[in-house]
Order: sequence, then structure tokens, then C-alpha cells
Amino acid sequence: MNREEFLEFVSKNFNIGGDAMRLIDNILQYAERIVDLDERREFLNDTLMGTIGLTEEEVAKISL
Repeated sequence: MNREEFLEFVSKNFNIGGDAMRLIDNILQYAERIVDLDERREFLNDTLMGTIGLTEEEVAKISL
């Protein structure tokens, strides 16, 4: 999923407000700047897993 698709997925499947959605979008935008794919994946896992109930499999579907 690209950034927009992932945000739509989160919006449809998790009960979070606008502030949290903006924060997640900011995290994804920052992650897009990380060139090394392993480092990007580690960053996304560290910042998104456990915050709203995302699983490692769901985070792994993000393709930035």
C-alpha cells in the first residue's frame, strides 16, 4: 500500500481521530525520506506497531 492507501486502511479499520491520522501521515512522510529500505522498515515498525493496534504484517504492507 502506498501512503494514501495505508491512511485509508487505517481510517476504515481503526477508531482514531484527526490528530492521530495527521501524526501517522507525518510519520509516513518522514519514512519516505529514509533511503535504506531496511532502516525504513525498522523505523515504521518502531513507530507504528503497538500505537493503534497495527500488526507487523499490516506495517509490512506499507510500500513507500
